[in-house]
Amino acid sequence: MLDNYSQQQKTMVNELENTFANGNHKSTVVDMQKDYANDDQICLTSVVFIPNEISKIITDKIINPLRAIEPMHYYYPPDSMHLTIKNIRTINKPPLFSQTDIEKTQNLYSKIIPKFQKFEFNVEDAVLFPTSLSVMAYSKDTLKDLVLSLDKGLKEIGVPDNKKYLSDSVFWGNITVCRFTQKPSQEFIHMAKQLRNLKIGKFNINKISLITCNAVCRSRQIIAEYSLV
Repeated sequence: MLDNYSQQQKTMVNELENTFANGNHKSTVVDMQKDYANDDQICLTSVVFIPNEISKIITDKIINPLRAIEPMHYYYPPDSMHLTIKNIRTINKPPLFSQTDIEKTQNLYSKIIPKFQKFEFNVEDAVLFPTSLSVMAYSKDTLKDLVLSLDKGLKEIGVPDNKKYLSDSVFWGNITVCRFTQKPSQEFIHMAKQLRNLKIGKFNINKISLITCNAVCRSRQIIAEYSLV
């Protein structure tokens, strides 16, 4: 049974899905590309990498059926699957951050993240977005407290998150599994919609990684990792 915050997360996902379906982009969307793997735009962000047992289920139940229909899209390999805890600067060339920004962020994260306890994500719901397909990850409100603490700290050190969000109080995990290289076919969309309410599994997050990477988490550099208590 979902707790209150998880239910709020699901409600916001439904709202986001509906706004995109109506052509109204209320949150930041990565532009469609032909060659995601070699894209040289980079971002600064903090993520949790997905455990092997969860990424394998995602590959078997979602990626493989969709790739069989349209192999031309970019499908995430297991070692790139992640969910973002807190974006800092979105992808761009040249980067929208400096080495000084990285160092200030490292210092901030080392003070904030170790104060938080480990918590669980429940992975389910494959959702179509304008240029991608993602699996959702729901949690208790520890995530909200963590994100708001990091957001406040980033503003105070002069490195505010530049991403646009649907809500400033309800956050959830978004595991992008496919980025489109062209508009998907109706057959692809039909299959994706059949996966809409798929349940994947649960996992605990023990650490958060501060990284730079491109839109599909390739050519990434792990700057630092921070353990939760």
